[in-house]
Parts: sequence; structure tokens; C-alpha cells
Amino acid sequence: MRHVLAALILVLAAAAGAAAQGPYTVSRVPIDATASNTFEAQAIALRQGQAEAARRLIDRLTLFEDRMEASLPPLSNEEIAELIAGLQIADERRSGTRYIGVLTVNFDPRAVRRWLQSHRVPFVEAQARPVVVLPVLHTEEDGAALWDGNPWRETWTEIDAANALAPVILPSRETGRSLISASAATAMDVDALRDVALAHGAAEVAVLIARGGEDGMRYQGAVFSFADPSGEPVRAPVTASAGGFRAAAQRFIADREEAWKRSAIVRGGEGGEFAVTVLYGGISEWQALRGAITGASLVTNARLDALSRDGAMMTLTHRGDRAQLITELDARGAALTEDREMGWVIRPAR
Repeated sequence: MRHVLAALILVLAAAAGAAAQGPYTVSRVPIDATASNTFEAQAIALRQGQAEAARRLIDRLTLFEDRMEASLPPLSNEEIAELIAGLQIADERRSGTRYIGVLTVNFDPRAVRRWLQSHRVPFVEAQARPVVVLPVLHTEEDGAALWDGNPWRETWTEIDAANALAPVILPSRETGRSLISASAATAMDVDALRDVALAHGAAEVAVLIARGGEDGMRYQGAVFSFADPSGEPVRAPVTASAGGFRAAAQRFIADREEAWKRSAIVRGGEGGEFAVTVLYGGISEWQALRGAITGASLVTNARLDALSRDGAMMTLTHRGDRAQLITELDARGAALTEDREMGWVIRPAR
């Protein structure tokens, strides 16, 4: 108990400098414990919160059937402490015997990878391209609400959506109101939705029209893909029922995460090496493309062979099959395509 508590305190001391790490950050974990004194209650709350954050992380990165196939054991307190890079605590409240707060845990990607690999569990760590969500609430009394008087929208501000494998962008009231109205969102005005996508640097916009409330609700709508800016968007209908706003939002994210994991998880020893031409319009585009390539989880080595003002030659070594690499690079803003004359080419994704 004492050595685990000491590890917790050391982690807390380093938390101020810890940075968010996308899917390896788990936030908004409520903690609440009671004990004989405040110090003991805090230790219990932190231990329980870390365990919950670790569980959420493993669920996020892996598929249920893979965890079952591997008979994945629960993490011990010592193992959890080794996986954590930092903690932040918000909304702290304490009495003589009770400690309450909200926990954010930053996990060390290398340590998590080692743990999953040691148990032979396939996992994914790259995020999909974010989707902009427009949560519209429709009531018989007031009609459609988007930016004001909308508890469905407020729910999205309270969940861990940015760090999901399929991250969500929720437009601010100021920016969103200047781009699209509740009536235009309800009508699924394609021109307005395209403006929303462009303003947020996203390729997809989801319009989710909810009816009902916390005692039971249903949403329907569509996800619009503007990957081809010159053509008509691809529209994919979505619909779901849930017990309340939070459950519905989490359901939407979980469904997208599940689909992303099934397309991105690498199994077996697939992989390869190939030459690629990187085309860009200036130094900033080159830097962005190089960052997308070298930061991709499936790229194990990216060798720069030649560099000019508007193009570069690279040799990429990767895990997984080529289609998975294309998917991950696209999510990072780099389009990998095969050109009849130039071979494999990487350009900025539009």
C-alpha cells in the first residue's frame, strides 16, 4: 500500500508537465472514496480512478473478442503505475473522511504497447480523422435547437471525445453560429455543412437530430463525407436509441471506434517496404506531410532519399497491409495513391 501510494504522489508531482497524448489520454474519470481520514480517502480514490482509466484505455485500443481470445488479465496496481506518465485532478473536494475529484490520466504509449504485446493482444493506436458533430435537439414545443437551450449539445462538452480513437470536434457557439443555423442543420444543407467541414479542417460532418430526453431518447441523421471537395458529399445515415443524452453520445463514438479498429488493427506479420514520391506546394506542406508519415503508427522507418523544392523521395517500411497504411495516412492528412507514371505518391489529403 505504501509503495503504491508513493508512486501515486510521484506521478502527481510530474503531472503539471504532462501533455495530452491523443488516445493514450483518458479524461473525465470521476473519483470518490471515503475512509478514516482524508489522506487515505485520496489514496483509495486515486487508485480506483487509475484502474478505471486503464480499463477504459485497454477497451479503447483493443477489440472485445481479442481480449477474450488472449484471456487478458486485469492490470495490477503496480502494472498500472508503470503505465502512467502523469495525472491531473480537477474539481477536488474533500472533508475529514471523503475525497472527490475528476481525473485525467496520461499513459505512456511505449509502456502500454509493451504490455499489450506481452499478452499478444492486437491493438490500434492511430486515431481516425475527426468528425465535426452538430447535435440538434428537436422538441414539439420549441422546434429545433442547436446553439442555445440544447442539453444534447451540452452533453458533448462533458465527455472524453477529443481523445477517442474516432475523435469528435464540437464547434464553439461563436464559430458554429456564424456557419450554420439549427434549421439549416436539420435540413442538412450541404453547402452550409461543407463550410463547417472546411472551417474545422475536417472531412466529415455528422448531423445528429435527437428527440426525447434523459429518460430515453433517439437520434437520427447522417454523416457527410467531403473528402472530394469538388464532388457531391457521400452521405451515410445514422440512427440509434439510448437511455439518455450521455449514453447516446458515447454510443455514437463507440460505434465509430469499433469500425475504425476493425479496419486498422494489424494482425500477423504483414508489412513491407516501398519507394514513394512526396509532392507538396511549399515548406509548410512538406513539414506537415513529413510529420504525418513519420508519426504514423504503421510506419516503422521513413528514409529520406532525395529532397527538392516541391518534392521528395522516401523509402517507407511499414507494418500491416498497404490498405491499412493508406487509411492511417489519410487520417493524418496525407493521401497515399498509386500513379500510373510516378508509382506511389503522397500528397496532402483534401
